[in-house]
Amino acid sequence: MSEFLALFSAMWKESWRDKISTFFSIAFPVMFLLIFGFLFGGSGNSVKTAVVTVDYDLSDFGDVYTSLEELKGYYHEVAVVEKERIIFIRNTTDEYYQSLLDSWEISLKNKVTRLLNGLNPVIMVKKEVLKAARELTSFDYTLTGVIAVSLLSIGLFGTVDVFSRYRERGFLKRLKATPVGNFSFVFGLISARMFYGILSTALIMLLGTLIFKASYELNVFLFLISVVSSVLSFIVLGALISILFKKSDVATNVAVILFTIMMFLTGVYFPVSFLPDYLKVVSLFLPVKYGVELIRYSLGFEIFPFSRYIVTAVIMFIAGLLFVFYTASLVLRKED
Repeated sequence: MSEFLALFSAMWKESWRDKISTFFSIAFPVMFLLIFGFLFGGSGNSVKTAVVTVDYDLSDFGDVYTSLEELKGYYHEVAVVEKERIIFIRNTTDEYYQSLLDSWEISLKNKVTRLLNGLNPVIMVKKEVLKAARELTSFDYTLTGVIAVSLLSIGLFGTVDVFSRYRERGFLKRLKATPVGNFSFVFGLISARMFYGILSTALIMLLGTLIFKASYELNVFLFLISVVSSVLSFIVLGALISILFKKSDVATNVAVILFTIMMFLTGVYFPVSFLPDYLKVVSLFLPVKYGVELIRYSLGFEIFPFSRYIVTAVIMFIAGLLFVFYTASLVLRKED
């Protein structure tokens, strides 16, 4: 136990001493959170509209009044419907709302046209709100992406730095002459990264709550499972890079390139559905995609069957654990 605690303490201190790992794990995600939060933090709101009319039933297009004098409160746009024309009064210059109001105008025009011509819609659409679901805003999507980026950098850069730099300095060779076994060394590394990941995500979520009033339907148990499974799978990527590229500078550069690619191909900042078909196939083989899904599910931002969550988490955890020790043993074996 004392051996594990000593290794855990050493790896924990090493995590904070490594400037590259600390930047990509803490500073970089927080920077993205602040930038995207201030830019898009309010973009999840809906428009507020009103209709002034006495001749038609347009109650499904917002608040309905019989005269302009009856309007109360702030409206982004008001439509005055007369017998032969519609007068739109728009009360906002916010670019985000412009496209929403354009769509509202077209829908209103189409309905009034059908009413004037005595036409009934061929298909009636009934809208029902799912009580178990919550609306995902653009900031919620960004927040979960920032958490995934933080965990990715913790697993990726931290492992590359430890294995590559320790190998260059001859630390791994000296390790073979000590009573510390490979299992203890790797377990100490994993444990420190896990704790580091929990601390980083807690900081990001705290900033999201304090600055941008974010709210979560947090399942603590599932969230911890998501963090552990994600970090394990990301550590594998770092260990593989350490095997393929012996020089620490080269390994770090490769990790940065891979990190950048995965940010844009795995649904971190925008849905995978936006990608071309051939890139969607590539994203299926990147563990970050599944890590993001697990995190969003545990925070109440993603809805899919619980069985899918369990299967994904178990596969990532078991496969990650096996590959971590296998790749780590390869790195250490090369020092014999």
